[in-house]
Amino acid sequence: MLKLLDKFEEITASALLAAMSVVIIVQVVFRYFISYSLDWPEELGRFLFIASVFIGTSYAEQKGKHLSVTILRSSGGAWCKKYLKYVAEIITMLFGALMTVWGVKMVFFVESTNQVAPALQFPMWMLYAVVPLGMFCMTIRSFQRLVAMKRNDAESIVKRS
Repeated sequence: MLKLLDKFEEITASALLAAMSVVIIVQVVFRYFISYSLDWPEELGRFLFIASVFIGTSYAEQKGKHLSVTILRSSGGAWCKKYLKYVAEIITMLFGALMTVWGVKMVFFVESTNQVAPALQFPMWMLYAVVPLGMFCMTIRSFQRLVAMKRNDAESIVKRS
């Protein structure tokens, strides 16, 4: 079960991107080969892409693949090299937590307005729910990376002595 949980973001983001690809291919086939344009695939493709991005942020955090500017770490001296990674991870964690809270508020607002997608007649709050879900998962993954960095630093100190 934990293995599946560890791969939640990877599996979900990949499935969403695969579904988006299929939906867009269906639209292309209908538009160019059958000469009939469907109105729902473009909207569904956009929603699947948005969901894969927010779930994918958590996966990128888990794998340490977010973009970073390393000029301070590489040229800022020993202190920057040692502690800036912690500062960056804490900022990421705080950002994820704030976005989770803001995202939940946004979901409740959109749900209270009863907004639906024009073509799919899909409740928009369900799409907006991927924002707090992805940011919450990213916050958890950021905390895990912070603990792992601290553990690795402690182990390297023990090995040196």
